Amino acid sequence: MKMIAIVWAIAWATTAMIPGQQLNSNSGVADKVRDLEYARFDAQHRKDNLALDAMFDNALVWVEPNGVQLTKADYLANLRKSSINVVEISPESMTIRAHGTTAVVFGIYRERGVRDGQAYVLRARFLDTWAFKNGKWLCIAAAATSSIS
Repeated sequence: MKMIAIVWAIAWATTAMIPGQQLNSNSGVADKVRDLEYARFDAQHRKDNLALDAMFDNALVWVEPNGVQLTKADYLANLRKSSINVVEISPESMTIRAHGTTAVVFGIYRERGVRDGQAYVLRARFLDTWAFKNGKWLCIAAAATSSIS
């Protein structure tokens, strides 16, 4: 929980310090980042490490809903060996704010699947930060809360 609070605080501080604009759905940056978010959720569902590796910065900080912090390598290794069968994972809502070469995405996602033989449903808030580096957008940080109603 402390790590999630830190990620939220960093994102908030970054958006507060840099004059930015909330992007509407017609913005090229918002459209690109939104497409990347949908592609990320799809790649997670398919356990497509190759696609996720290309979307994630090498210094990625990933915070799981249970508060565990992972590196990019940790996350991809966990995804590869996971016994969780994700039946569906998709965003319900997404808001994108861009600030120069950084975009912050926050929203709600829903996930359902089977873990250790038991069906589960998770609905959680997420916060992802994307940076335009070396000519492409990369996810540099991602965090999710525990289940919400």
